[in-house]
Amino acid sequence: MSTSSLAKRYWCTGETPNMVRRQRGGVEPDSLVPSACLPGQRRFEASLLAAANRAMAAMRRRGHALRPTSLVSRVRPDAKVLGLRVHDAALDQLLTEALPVVAGDRVRGVPGLRVHPRRNHLDLRSPDGQVRLLGVTRERWRQAVATGLPVDLALTDELDPRESAPTPDLPADLMSGVLRRLPLWRGADWLDGIVVGDVLELYWRGGPPSDSVAAILAGSACGIPASSAVPYRFRNAVHGVALSTAAPNTPVKPADPAGPADPAGPADPAGSAGPVEPEWAWVEWTAATAPGPATAERAVRPVVRPRPDLPDLWEQHEMRAALASRDISTVYRLLTHHGVPRARIATLTGHPDQAVARIIAGAKVESYETLTDIATGLGIPPGYMGLAHDEQPDPDHPCSCANLDERAKRDRFLAHAALVTVGTTTTWGCQSPTCRSARLI
Repeated sequence: MSTSSLAKRYWCTGETPNMVRRQRGGVEPDSLVPSACLPGQRRFEASLLAAANRAMAAMRRRGHALRPTSLVSRVRPDAKVLGLRVHDAALDQLLTEALPVVAGDRVRGVPGLRVHPRRNHLDLRSPDGQVRLLGVTRERWRQAVATGLPVDLALTDELDPRESAPTPDLPADLMSGVLRRLPLWRGADWLDGIVVGDVLELYWRGGPPSDSVAAILAGSACGIPASSAVPYRFRNAVHGVALSTAAPNTPVKPADPAGPADPAGPADPAGSAGPVEPEWAWVEWTAATAPGPATAERAVRPVVRPRPDLPDLWEQHEMRAALASRDISTVYRLLTHHGVPRARIATLTGHPDQAVARIIAGAKVESYETLTDIATGLGIPPGYMGLAHDEQPDPDHPCSCANLDERAKRDRFLAHAALVTVGTTTTWGCQSPTCRSARLI
């Protein structure tokens, strides 16, 4: 493993250089981040990534003091047992989402997960595989249990019959690969993911640009094997990438103003076959995440405040799938199944009771205004329904562009033009929605 490969490995996993050096002899040049060797282990890691995603979403909604992307600060990838260093302030939230809990005729969390406390770590085991939470001592586990964690199933030896029920199909290879590279998003304000068929869509705000992340995940030596990635960019520094298991395709850097980009990428000076390492992606990634692991862990202001009078169902897989497809009938049926009266739904959304009844009976909702009313009234994060992926502007920093003189406006525009030239920004002006200078270009 060369020095350059060594750096890329600990950029991806958050490990220290010494930890990576100890594994020099056991890592192949074309797989710097080892993948899980068994399908069951990959399925288990995919379930844990889904739990981590729910935990990060809950931290964001509830105004947690910790930045959600700091939940996992270090990954120790191994072909058999994956090690995760979870931030102490987020451990309880992660365990709350991961531990299995019986809810009616189904099991929330990760079915079959069992906890085995050890002296210096916490083993999470299931019939499919095992993940080790590094640094979680027995005393820390006892403190977590004292806070009211649901441990009835997690500490038993036998499986509950309801844990054997079929689980939703997940792109296990992709989700396992993302979990093993989760520190790549250490500089982002938040990270959200959703499964649409065989595609894993990831969205985040701030941090590394989508082009560089897509190139790293699908076209670098640290990438996920046999994957392709399509980057997306939105307003207000929100990025996205769609991962699939199609034929690998290395995303190229956006076209430079001086000329079009070569679709085949830069030429390989050695003339060897195979994909070329996207060095430009690593340059952009390090520039966006500097100073690396020391990135501030403060949280951002949550967009949507949860309603205390409604059950917290938005992170359940069935609910997320219904929201992603805008299947409001299923959303309403799930709410009524969990005890929310139809009249309460009508009151919160501002729609007549007869309209709510028609929707529950199967009527489709296609109006953008109606969907927005439903999301606002029920406290649904708008991004879950594809309505928006923008943060709300901070009212403490109103638009001040009207007070700028012409010279200041010109200097701002020239500075933005310089950033566009090197491909590091997509918006200019302030972030206020009322500001006429904030436009996509």
